[in-house]
Amino acid sequence: MTLRRFARLVALDLRRSRRRLAAAGIGVAMGVAALVFLLGLALGLRSTLLQRVLPLDRLEVAAEAKNLDLLGLRFGLGSDTLDGELLASLRAVPGVAAVYPKMKLTVPAVASGGGSLLGSAVQTDLVADGIAADLVSDEVGDVFRFEGLETGTLCESDRQCGDQAYCSGGGAGGEGSCRRYVPVLVSPHLVELYNGSFRRAYRLPQIDPEAVVGFTFEMAFGASTLRSSGRRPPQRERMRLVGFSDRAIPLGVTLPLDFVRDVNVAFGSARAADAYHSAIVRLDRPRDGPAVLAAVEEMGLVVTDRGARRAAQMMVLLVAILAVVGGAVLVVAAVSVAHATYITISGRRREIAVMRALGAGRGQIRGLFLTEAGLVGAVAGALGAALAVGAAAVIDAMGRFWVPDFPFKPDSFFEFEPWLLVGGMILGVLACVFGATWPTLEATSADPAKALSES
Repeated sequence: MTLRRFARLVALDLRRSRRRLAAAGIGVAMGVAALVFLLGLALGLRSTLLQRVLPLDRLEVAAEAKNLDLLGLRFGLGSDTLDGELLASLRAVPGVAAVYPKMKLTVPAVASGGGSLLGSAVQTDLVADGIAADLVSDEVGDVFRFEGLETGTLCESDRQCGDQAYCSGGGAGGEGSCRRYVPVLVSPHLVELYNGSFRRAYRLPQIDPEAVVGFTFEMAFGASTLRSSGRRPPQRERMRLVGFSDRAIPLGVTLPLDFVRDVNVAFGSARAADAYHSAIVRLDRPRDGPAVLAAVEEMGLVVTDRGARRAAQMMVLLVAILAVVGGAVLVVAAVSVAHATYITISGRRREIAVMRALGAGRGQIRGLFLTEAGLVGAVAGALGAALAVGAAAVIDAMGRFWVPDFPFKPDSFFEFEPWLLVGGMILGVLACVFGATWPTLEATSADPAKALSES
């Protein structure tokens, strides 16, 4: 049988059995749609959780100090900071690509400003930490790099200092000097909390994150609405918001590490210059996490975000469960294909016997029916993948309009990788071919003479 004649027979059989095959194909399409939809949802949730909320390629490491609990208070025993020697040991651990120290601001600070943005000036205590610019260079570029406060340029007004500095001590005929703004990073989590709850309680307008980049305000270090440091007058600096980063402190502001170190030394002692409160360890590969974690624990340190590992394990379980559910739906669809194929072939036993009597081999007839099933599966698989993507788009649109903003709310709850869509179509083909195999083998194995005599 030539290929052209074979293709003509396949097309003829598809037209003849289109209703039964369409009904079976719809079942396969729904099975593929369910499987692709559920796996896309699982991958989207995993991406949000493990890349934004609990990234697995970075571990935050800290020293664990012993505590003494007494009358409701907890007193630390021993040091809870990392020094240069410990950081060097961390860098030498196999699987560690880089180590970025973090330092908390250990003096009180008050932020004030916002009159042009909120309608009236506000004042609040703020917590802050300091990180190296290299840690966030992939997110915000070089805008977070700190080059010191003094520029060495004399001035009488802010206009003479450019966009990156302001005039300190000038005005009213006096001469001052240009002083650089301190770059500030804020976590998107903080903006979401403000827009979601805080601004409603105080009847304030929402903040557009993109529009407030470049916003300036003042911070007084060593001052507080609760208690001042008492060691020296407050140090007042003007800050400039340069961007948003998931690696910024969730509640507060993140400042350059060198600036935080200088403030801690000025209000504390020289020992504060080498007292880091934690470090971000970037891994060569996420799978190096268990080995790095073991090495960190041998050094007497702790990983403060152990939830990442538990979350990864839970996401693997979730993906497996959703895959089983989607697979079960697909198996049911394959059974429906088998039933439809069995009914179709049962009504064509005489035709199959005639084809056998005219010289058609079992392999040719089996190839005919299995090719039909494969074509139905390809169309059903493509339709199922398209249905899954369309349903996901509808749910994402509903989420944007009806679900209120919450911390780490993703732009999409789904993630459809190319392999998932292609795999869904391939599974549709396999389901149809598998469902048609048994009735095809049974029908073509029968004796042609017996089939003709019975009919």
